[in-house]
Amino acid sequence: MAVEEVYLRPDDYELETLTRDIGDLPFWVDLLRREHPARVLEIGCGCGRLTLPLARLGAARGFTITGLEVEPAMLCRAQEHARDETPETQRALRLAPGDARDLDAALQARGGATSPHSFDVILMTYGIAHHLTTTDQQLSAWRGARRWLRAGGLLAVDVCAPDLSRLSTGRDCGTPRRLDLEVSRDGRTLRRTVATRYCAATQVERLDYDYAVTEADGSQRRYRSAFAMRVYFPRELELLFHATGFTVERMMGSYAGEPYTARSPLLLTLGRAM
Repeated sequence: MAVEEVYLRPDDYELETLTRDIGDLPFWVDLLRREHPARVLEIGCGCGRLTLPLARLGAARGFTITGLEVEPAMLCRAQEHARDETPETQRALRLAPGDARDLDAALQARGGATSPHSFDVILMTYGIAHHLTTTDQQLSAWRGARRWLRAGGLLAVDVCAPDLSRLSTGRDCGTPRRLDLEVSRDGRTLRRTVATRYCAATQVERLDYDYAVTEADGSQRRYRSAFAMRVYFPRELELLFHATGFTVERMMGSYAGEPYTARSPLLLTLGRAM
C-alpha cells in the first residue's frame, strides 16, 4: 500500500478528522457494549481517535483493546495521546505497529503475548479496508482476522457505499478539481481540494488531494496526497466474508444502524466467525 503524504503529517490528519462530525464513535461504543468482549483489536488505529475512547470504555467494562497502525508517525501520535490517559485506561490499551495484510507478523511480534483465536472482536474502522486494493490483499486481511478471532467472534468492517453517479463521472477522463473540505481549529486552517478518477476494471478510485495548510503564525504549506481506494460492492463484500470463514450477521447503511439500501452512504458489515 502506498503511503499517503497526509499520514506523514499527523497534525494535519487530526485537523482534518477531529474538526468534522464523523459520528462513528457511538456506533462502536454500542457494538462493544452488546458484545461484552474480553479482548478487542482495532486494525488501522491512526492517531487513536477511536482507540482511546474505546480504551476508556474497556477500563470501565473490563476489556482490553489493541490498536495496530502501519504508519509510524500516526502510531507515534497515538502513543503520545495515550500518555495523557489515566493509568486504568493505559492498562486497557495496547498500541503496536502492524499491517492489515499480515496480522500474524504484527501480533506475534508483541512477544508472544497473544496467540491465534485470542480476540473476541476485530474492528476495521473508518474505511481502512479501502486501502486493500487487490483481491490478494483483501483475502490476507480477512483470513488473518478470522485466524485471530475466536469461534463466534465478530469482525466489523466500515467502508463507504459505492456511489455509482460519482464513480461514473470519474471514469476515463476523471473529474475536475473541487473544494471538498475546509476546516479550522486553534488558529490553523486546512483547505483540501480533490480530483478523482475511477477504473471500473480494477474497482479502484484514485483521489488526488491537494492540501493547503495555514498555520497559526500565518505560514503556509501546500502538498499533494494521493489515495488509491478500493470500491466495495455489497454482494462482493458479503462473498469476501463467506469465503474466509464468516457468516454475515448484518449489513447496515449508516452509524444509526438501519439496514443497507441502494441509497445508503455507508456499508457497515458485521461477520461472525464460524
